[in-house]
Amino acid sequence: MKHTCNQVRSRNSGFTLIELLVVIAIIAILIALLVPAVQKVREAAARTQCQNNLHQIGLAMHNNHDNYKHFPSNGWSWSWIGIPEKGTGKEQPGGWQYNILPYIEQGALRDAAMGQTGPALTAAANNLAKTPIQILLCPTRRRADVLTKTVYDYYVADAKGATTKFTPPSSARSDYAGNCGNGSRNEPNDGGPTTYNAGYAWLTDNFNGVLFQRSMIKATDVSRGTSNVVMVGERYINPNAYTDGSDPGDNETLYVGMDNDNSRTTQNKPTQDKPGVTAQYDFGSAHQGGLNIVFCDGAVQFISYDIDLTVWRNMGNRQQ
Repeated sequence: MKHTCNQVRSRNSGFTLIELLVVIAIIAILIALLVPAVQKVREAAARTQCQNNLHQIGLAMHNNHDNYKHFPSNGWSWSWIGIPEKGTGKEQPGGWQYNILPYIEQGALRDAAMGQTGPALTAAANNLAKTPIQILLCPTRRRADVLTKTVYDYYVADAKGATTKFTPPSSARSDYAGNCGNGSRNEPNDGGPTTYNAGYAWLTDNFNGVLFQRSMIKATDVSRGTSNVVMVGERYINPNAYTDGSDPGDNETLYVGMDNDNSRTTQNKPTQDKPGVTAQYDFGSAHQGGLNIVFCDGAVQFISYDIDLTVWRNMGNRQQ
């Protein structure tokens, strides 16, 4: 018997429920496999960018050395920010990050308060304190537009030393710290004078690193060898405090003088950022497996968290 056209059944071209569930399951598996791979690629790119940041910082340090015959000072203390007229040596209250601004294409920011007095000086100081710098932040950890509130007062002075006290509404942070040595602490317990005084009787401390209070270290002072001693590295920060400034090692603007915000020691092994844990004296990072550092010769290297402690401590000591 022949079938007519009307007698031919049309097939349903849609998915059955079982076929749809199978397709969804396959897609879910592919996503599960793909996401970690994408995250690894993203972290690899961020780590490379972090290394490039440190490369630029190393170049800036050496440019300062070429111009002033010493690496930049790490300033006075946590109470003071930088003063453009005061150079990059012992008379400069601002730390190493302030002092390298001209060499990372931020000379205008460093000099914004040049010649200013009174309210104009205060306005320039407030603007400086809240301005983030892209290459001073690791992209694995946080963005350059992250500003955190501060309740701290700071001092700044004009070219003649007339001092102004101000409280910025917010302040920019950095993810890098200078090597002040391998001692037990990384900041003297003294906020310094309340008026500009280059002859202030500072507490003495035998820092054996490269960037510390009122430092003026030359390459020839690094007797252990510039290729063996850390200049700057990533610093440990509690992840819970990335944006609120509650970590005691991440609570100042990046433009202050010596403080555990901008200097760390190699007494303890570096560690990966861990929520709820504070380690404001140590180097560390948000990266898996290790952190990036730049040596005094400008070479950048990724250092494992499992580095031998004696080796790590020696890397913080500029002396033989």
